Amino acid sequence: MAQGQNSLPDGVSNTHCDVLYRQTFNSYSGISTSGLTQLNRVGNAQKQNNTELNSSTNNGILAGSVVALVGSALIGPASGDSTNYDKVVGVAVNDAVGNPFESSSAVASQKVVYMHGTGTMFRTDIYETFESDGTTAVTYNYGDMLYASQNGLITNASGLKVPNVIGKQTQVGILIETPTPGTDPFMTIQLTI
Repeated sequence: MAQGQNSLPDGVSNTHCDVLYRQTFNSYSGISTSGLTQLNRVGNAQKQNNTELNSSTNNGILAGSVVALVGSALIGPASGDSTNYDKVVGVAVNDAVGNPFESSSAVASQKVVYMHGTGTMFRTDIYETFESDGTTAVTYNYGDMLYASQNGLITNASGLKVPNVIGKQTQVGILIETPTPGTDPFMTIQLTI
């Protein structure tokens, strides 16, 4: 596969994660209820205005979204807020509720598969396109440090809901290749967790 290409079929976007190099896949912990039911299009302005999500975006954890420890041996969406901004454990490999004609492994097993390990590289088209206010567009540049947004999606803006603890928010990865709006919506990320 050439650099900048994904292995997904043409026209497939918005909820996919293409793992290029992996260190570890983990599914030890159970999935939280919100990991299966979280609304990804309803709620704050940042969610509603996200141009990488669409009307058919699943509920729950999405492939390429950030997951965190939310209870004893329990994984859920990272929310970039004071409850779990520093408890991020990885990035989800698949949508928790699955897609049509796909295995819904998280629903069946009550676990979510997530990747972690420095050096893990993946491409995703799920990330924030606006700051937390929902109106200021996010610009991504190679080398950006990446964090979990208030919605559990990748963003380069840290401390979205915790203004006095920006330095404590977990860095998730580094942006290796930027998305090109209208041409290639995928960004390439190397994990640092």
